[in-house]
Amino acid sequence: MIQPGKEKKIFYLLCLYHLIIWTIVPYYSNKNLPLDVIEALAWGQDFDLGYNKHPPLSAWVPGLLFKIFGNKDWIYYLLSQVFIVISFIFLWKLSSFFLKKNYQILLSVLTIEGIAFFTFETPQFNVNICQIPLWIGTVYFFFKSIRKNKITDWIFLGVFSALGFLTKYIFAYLLISLFFYLVFIFLIKKKINFNSLYALLTFFLITLPHFQWLIQNDFTTIYYAVKRGGLNEFNIYNHLLNPLKFLTSQIAISLPFLFLGYFLIKKIKIKLPFNNEKFIFLIFSFILPFFLILITSIISGSRIRTMWMIPFYSLIGVFFIFLYQDQINLKKLKKFYIILIIFLVISPTLYSLRSIYKDSRTGYEGKKIALQIEKEWKTISKEKISNVGFSEWYAGNLSYQLSNRPKVFLEENNNFYKKPAVIIAKDIGPTLCNRKNINVKNIVYKKIDNHDVCFIF
Repeated sequence: MIQPGKEKKIFYLLCLYHLIIWTIVPYYSNKNLPLDVIEALAWGQDFDLGYNKHPPLSAWVPGLLFKIFGNKDWIYYLLSQVFIVISFIFLWKLSSFFLKKNYQILLSVLTIEGIAFFTFETPQFNVNICQIPLWIGTVYFFFKSIRKNKITDWIFLGVFSALGFLTKYIFAYLLISLFFYLVFIFLIKKKINFNSLYALLTFFLITLPHFQWLIQNDFTTIYYAVKRGGLNEFNIYNHLLNPLKFLTSQIAISLPFLFLGYFLIKKIKIKLPFNNEKFIFLIFSFILPFFLILITSIISGSRIRTMWMIPFYSLIGVFFIFLYQDQINLKKLKKFYIILIIFLVISPTLYSLRSIYKDSRTGYEGKKIALQIEKEWKTISKEKISNVGFSEWYAGNLSYQLSNRPKVFLEENNNFYKKPAVIIAKDIGPTLCNRKNINVKNIVYKKIDNHDVCFIF
């Protein structure tokens, strides 16, 4: 099934599958971009050093693309797949350090299709998808730096780790795990590698502006993370229930992957090679981040949301194939490929069905509502709408769909009222237009397609 020398061709076909199928399917099945994409586009209008929920990188990328391509939905679906393909390229390069044969390297990439995070969830470009190539790239350059000790590799490590951190703070779990590996090496060899300081210096030079922004903005993203994890809701039972929920969800996520992997191996026999340096490295880079997250949940009682774990699964294929590389049954490859192809067909099919019948966000009539609001606005004012507020979803969609791309205000302030503006919400009613302590000359309330809209001019 895998002829020698054909492995890269299959790899390229997998990359093309992602770039084509996972761009076309959501483009035709979704009426509207997913929530996280609209949210990122709303933030990314201004290239700030941070936003109210996350560090800046995941908003900068779609924000830049909008300036080039505008409101073409397929661009943002393709963006996700470009990040996935870059991840696969790094995964191939990383696997080549751990696996001897090309078919094993290929399998380490193919098996990851059993994790829904790399298929079903990819059309929604967000902080989690943005992290994946940076996560794998960081591990790749870290391992390469340890082996070859080149200054350029250490600098690249600093760049990738900094960009990963500037995507989402949970990236710190990987960085802490890799730091523990450095400590482990020091304890074994009794020698400090001073070239690692190049990575550290590069990391701090890139992240310093964001840290300054954090201080100036009262650590708003930190408080959001604390609230999102439920740390502000103390309950003694959370220290047991939330870790159990976390473990249960991780098992459920892994089941399709394990089912796919079952068709590769001769028999389920686990022999952990703790005397193997490469296996030890995989323990630190793949297993330890999961363990640290679990410990965090046990100690703090925090909720670990399933989607946060997307980048943590990046190395699951490498780890599995490395562990069972001598147990791979080449006679079972035909069954493996049949199951894989079924996965590759079912996943986009299920995504389409969910989008069409279940997902209220991707089924949202954003374009239609924007056209109705724009038509109503023209009966009131000859000027163009300059500002919209105050939610990432309703205001973000309106800004994305309107031809002149008004600025999204997520918080009410005086600057919002200096230009013609629209406030859009739902289930509030005419009281939405009761703006206290604001000197507004003209404000009109309209009910448009079940939305509450205030026209300010």
